[in-house]
Amino acid sequence: MKFPKGFLFGSATSAHQIEGGQRNDWSEWEKKAGRVADGSDSAIACDSWNKWREDIALLKKTNQNAYRFSIEWSRIEPEEGRFSDKAIAHYREILLELKKQGIAPAVTLFHFTLPLWLSRIGGFANKKSVKYFARFAEKMAHEFGQIVDLWITINEPQAYLLSGYILGVYCPGKKDIFEAYFKVRNNLNSAHIKAYQAMKPLASGPIGIGQHLLALQPLAPYFLNKIWVRITHFFTTHIFVQPIIKYVDFIGINYYMKFKLQFWHPRVHTVAKLLNDYGWGINQEGLYQVIMESARWKKPIYITENGVADAQDQYRIPFIKQAFQNIDKAIKDGADVRGYFHWSLLDNFEWSGGYTMKFGLFTRDRLPRPSAKFYAEQIKKYSS
Repeated sequence: MKFPKGFLFGSATSAHQIEGGQRNDWSEWEKKAGRVADGSDSAIACDSWNKWREDIALLKKTNQNAYRFSIEWSRIEPEEGRFSDKAIAHYREILLELKKQGIAPAVTLFHFTLPLWLSRIGGFANKKSVKYFARFAEKMAHEFGQIVDLWITINEPQAYLLSGYILGVYCPGKKDIFEAYFKVRNNLNSAHIKAYQAMKPLASGPIGIGQHLLALQPLAPYFLNKIWVRITHFFTTHIFVQPIIKYVDFIGINYYMKFKLQFWHPRVHTVAKLLNDYGWGINQEGLYQVIMESARWKKPIYITENGVADAQDQYRIPFIKQAFQNIDKAIKDGADVRGYFHWSLLDNFEWSGGYTMKFGLFTRDRLPRPSAKFYAEQIKKYSS
C-alpha cells in the first residue's frame, strides 16, 4: 500500500482564486453582471495574499509534503517590461517558508489570468504573447529556479480554449473555434516550448504542463462510436500534448470527468451514479484510465488536480480513497506516478461559478471538513 519514495502528497490552488486584490483581465471581466453565477467577485477571495502563513499551517497540519499554487503574472509584471521587486519578494518569502516546513513548492505560471497590458493586445491570440510569456517564465526561473521543486508552465490549455474562446463563459468571452484552435492553441504550445527552453538552464526542478484530461469510452462497441472517441480524444488531448512532448519533463494530469460517447445524438453520456455540486459525474475509475493512457508518453506523471465540488462533504472521503486506490493500481501496472495534488486546499473563487462550488478540504474561513482529516490519514497510510 506504500507509494514510491519521494511521492508528493499535496493540494492545489491558483492565485486569482485565493489571493484577493487582483488587477488582471479576469478581475475586469468578472465585474459585468451575469458573468459570475452568484454575482460575486474575487476582490477578497480567501485573502491568501495576506493569510498565506495560515495556508501553509493547514498543509502541515494535514501531513501534506507539497503545495501547488500559481504566481500571478499581473503582480510580477504589472506593466510591460517592468517587474515588481515587491511582488517577487513576497513570493520568495512564501517559497522559502514552504521549504522550511518541508513542503515542496509546485509553481504554475499561467492559470487563466493575464496582465491587463497583454489582454489589451489580444492575449494569447496575439503572437507576441509567446515572447512575453517566455520572458516572464525566464524571470521566474532566474529568481526561484533553485527553490521550486516542480514547474507547471500552463494550466489546462484545453479548458482555457473551450471556456474562453469557444463557449465564451470565461474571460475573454469569445465564441470563435477557429481563433481558439488556429491562433490561441498554437501560441500556447509555442509559449510553453519557448518558456521551457528559457527556464531549463536555470531551474533545478522538472518542468511540465497541467493537462485537463477526460476519460472517454464508446457507449457501445460500434465502429462509428470508436471513431468518435478517437476524434474527441485528438481534439481534447493529442493536439495539445504531441507538439510539446519533447519539451516536458513530466505530464501533469487534471482529472474530473468520465464520459461515454456515441456518434449520433446524444453524443455524450455521463458515466456516474452520483453528481457533484457542479452536476459533474463522480467517477474515479476514469483517473486510472487517463493515467494509463498518459503512461504511453514515457514521462513521469503527476496528478496536478483532482477534486469534487461537495459543500456537504458527503462524497469527498470516498473520492479521496478511490483516488489513492486507482493511483496504487496504476503504479502496480507500470505507470510512473510521482505525486497527487487534491483540488483544492480551500473553498475559493471558482471562476464563473463564484463561491457556489465548494472544492476545499477547508472552508474559506479555514475551518476543516472531515475529509481534511481523512486526507491526512491517507497520506500517512501511503507514505513510504
